[in-house]
Amino acid sequence: MAELAESLRIVLLGRTGTGRSSSGNTILGRSAFLVDVSPCSVTARCKKQSGIVGRRSISVIDTPGLFHTHLSSQEVMAEVGQCVGFSSPGPHAFLVTLQLGRFTHEEREAFEWIKARFGPGVMRFTMVLFTCGDQLKGKRLEDFLEQSQDLSEFVSSCHGGYHVFDNSRQEETDECSHQVMQLLEKVDQIVAKNGGGCYSDEMLKEAEGAIREAHERILGEAGHVVESIQTEAEVTEGQLPRLEKNCAVLGRINASENVEALLQIWDILINRADI
Repeated sequence: MAELAESLRIVLLGRTGTGRSSSGNTILGRSAFLVDVSPCSVTARCKKQSGIVGRRSISVIDTPGLFHTHLSSQEVMAEVGQCVGFSSPGPHAFLVTLQLGRFTHEEREAFEWIKARFGPGVMRFTMVLFTCGDQLKGKRLEDFLEQSQDLSEFVSSCHGGYHVFDNSRQEETDECSHQVMQLLEKVDQIVAKNGGGCYSDEMLKEAEGAIREAHERILGEAGHVVESIQTEAEVTEGQLPRLEKNCAVLGRINASENVEALLQIWDILINRADI
């Protein structure tokens, strides 16, 4: 059996209202992060808290919720990226929090946002953490997953698998400790699969470089479409679905002002196609 790391660094990611901060409190066994009932994200900045769990040092980094936040999209993009520095030399695992229930379009968008922000390599360090585990009411999570192909595919893409938390049991020491220790065992498995390594600052910089390249390429293509419109040149049918896709890509990387520009071009093309 591989030797366990003396310390673990865990980042919590997810949409607003999925129980990120509560999960951080459950892991550390105390009220380390502010939890409140709010339609907007309570966490505005990355926050790191540490503690001794199972005789090991565990650091948890809470991040701003994706969507429904007081921060602008660009501020969220920049702030969430700070989690790598907060967990220097890098996190051993990213826990993506999801509430048990329907796997909605917004959940899928949050997942795509995470991949766009950190690069596809982040999936090697990612685990899905289902919250509100009490809603299973004795049912197997596997049975729940079988009811949604989209959700099953999403979980399968996360190399760290999944875990279930019942954050309402924070005061029930034995039960809480058991679910936390099981989670840490799965994080140890992620570490072992990655040869003891972690997600690094170099990987983040590579992802940010890819975002810049995609940004420039998409805007360049949009520029050609604008020229075609201005000169009344014919716009090919192939440009329509590509522009629609580009709007979605820029949306995921949160370059909101450029998304708005692309959407305006898209509307013009649609109107012309209807003439």
